[in-house]
Amino acid sequence: MPFLGREMGNEPDYSEEIAREIDDEIRRVIEEAHDTATRVLKEHSEELHRISMILIERETIDKEQFERLLAGEAEEAVFPDEAPAPSATPEPEDEKKRKPEPKTRPFPIPGATMQPPPEGAKG
Repeated sequence: MPFLGREMGNEPDYSEEIAREIDDEIRRVIEEAHDTATRVLKEHSEELHRISMILIERETIDKEQFERLLAGEAEEAVFPDEAPAPSATPEPEDEKKRKPEPKTRPFPIPGATMQPPPEGAKG
């Protein structure tokens, strides 16, 4: 087990029986934690879905807002004066025209550096 910091010829300081007990205890702890996590997620799935939808719409919320939402407070009460997310409001046509389009950079053609430039090309 050299990946655990032991040398190849080094024997463990405990018996096979103790190793089996250690493995069984680790397995028990992991399975218990998995069962607890699954139970908690199932019990709170409605709240998780509700907050997920809010996060999809708003992208960020702070700790206080998160706690208030988990406590069951209505979204309108938690976010009373905020305008809807920018993606939810349609952009005026003239605004779209003013935004510069990103310039695409052409990718070099494989092997193009090995070929002579086309006639009339500036170098």
